[in-house]
Amino acid sequence: MYLSIIAVGKIGNSIEKELVNRYANRFNKVSTMLGFSTLQIIEVDDKKYKTKSEQAKKILKIIKVNSNLVIFDQSGKNKSSEDFAKFLLNQREKGVRNQFFVLGGASGLCSSLYKETSDIFSLGKMVWPHLLARVMVAEQIYRSSSIMLGNPYHKI
Repeated sequence: MYLSIIAVGKIGNSIEKELVNRYANRFNKVSTMLGFSTLQIIEVDDKKYKTKSEQAKKILKIIKVNSNLVIFDQSGKNKSSEDFAKFLLNQREKGVRNQFFVLGGASGLCSSLYKETSDIFSLGKMVWPHLLARVMVAEQIYRSSSIMLGNPYHKI
């Protein structure tokens, strides 16, 4: 199963980019053992696609057939790390080929994208900067792999 984070905005050379890459690399080292591909980070340039509607059209072009889309939004369902790991395993077992996690930019996502998903997850009730949200999702994907492998990382 292919896993991708689609994020609106460019992260540039920043501490957040370093952290996203660190967690993605950690996940990628064990992904094939778990039946997953390497984690892909896809950016939608908010300077080129200025409106939420343009961003949504670009995101929908990226999403492939036989895919599942999860949007992260503060109004979504709260999931524990264990629940998130179970979600990934269930998607893999159901035969989902492409799992996309979508994070909006500073102004959020177009409402049309919400019609394309049955799953909306939350990173908590607090509002997080979109760059930190990207780090948090990458970390949770890595943490899920640790849970699946029975490694102690998720208990630390």
